[in-house]
Amino acid sequence: MADGTDFSAAGSAAGYLYQARLALALCLRHANSGTPVEVGIERLDDISFEINGTPLELLQTKHHLDRAASLSDYSVDLWKTLRIWSEATQVDPSLPQRTCFVLVTTGVTPEGQAAAKLRSLHLCTRDPVGAADTLTKVAEGGRNAALLPAYSAFLALTPTMRIALLSAVEVLDGHATLADLNQVIEDGPLRIIAPRGKAAQARELLEGWWWPRICTALMEKPSAPISILDLEAKLDDIRDQMKRDALVADFEHADLPDTHEAEYEGRPFVRQLKAIGVGGNRIQFAKRDFYRAFAQRSKWVREHVVLDGEITHFEATLIEEWQPRFERMRERHAGEPTDSTTLRHAGQDLYQWVESDTHFPFRAQVHRFLNVGSYHMLANELKVGWHRDFADLCKDEDG
Repeated sequence: MADGTDFSAAGSAAGYLYQARLALALCLRHANSGTPVEVGIERLDDISFEINGTPLELLQTKHHLDRAASLSDYSVDLWKTLRIWSEATQVDPSLPQRTCFVLVTTGVTPEGQAAAKLRSLHLCTRDPVGAADTLTKVAEGGRNAALLPAYSAFLALTPTMRIALLSAVEVLDGHATLADLNQVIEDGPLRIIAPRGKAAQARELLEGWWWPRICTALMEKPSAPISILDLEAKLDDIRDQMKRDALVADFEHADLPDTHEAEYEGRPFVRQLKAIGVGGNRIQFAKRDFYRAFAQRSKWVREHVVLDGEITHFEATLIEEWQPRFERMRERHAGEPTDSTTLRHAGQDLYQWVESDTHFPFRAQVHRFLNVGSYHMLANELKVGWHRDFADLCKDEDG
């Protein structure tokens, strides 16, 4: 439903996306820790970290689009969370001794409130006993009908159990929002494995792997955990991809934008193909390869990931490989008139070599689209051609 209406689900949708992205951000803390930790979403809690099904950390996440939420002593977010953890503690009283309960919220906790006494486990201002006393009084006097089950669950615990539970609770308020998680994810191990200025690109690669894994895990019943070892393997893969001699080929499977198809129609590289009788889908493929190579090379140049002269050297290789083949064709058909069928067929044979047999590396990478597309870029500048008289044919048409 569209935003701005009473039926908008934007807030709920953002909350679910937040849960999955936050899980990824928190996973990165465990990367290369040497422990077989697994992460689950909607498994033991909103997010859970566990080893062989035993929870180490259970997290509740509360995302608010406007950050206006307050985690006061009467907060719905706080009491709904306490209900879940109180009921779990009632079933397993030893749970707080071996598990950390974490409430992550984009809202803010006012000073003096119980939740403020449960901030970071490392703060000396923590006061679980004081928080238990405050929350017990709130629950005993609570009149909010929607929260009565939460009050009852908390009061069902003995005073000692309430203190034990709250001693294991950590409140992380004012946390990064859904959009702000970009920076949180990039500031982790990605900052180390990615070249300078490439952390965002590394994050996109990591999230491109993460989202399908999450979808697959959630389709299991119950939802399946994801091993941190898998995350570590993906980080290694990204590190390898982003090595300076391993350029990322972002446009290898890019579609040709509709706006470019008509724009390319009159370009010399298309006219060269028509001059040798190539048409139909092969013209479309040529436009697509031209676009992919042009877009990819432009991106590498913008991002300064190619060395000075590297593209020039690659193009020189393409031209030098083309030259003897073109000269042989020209000598063999020296007496043919420009419009002869034989000459067109000879041009088609030369172009077919480009389409099928050019596998020259750019640095250490060999990509078909880069080879064929770069040849079209050279053909567009009339530095190479397929018809024996391509320079004259294009010159005549331009004139």
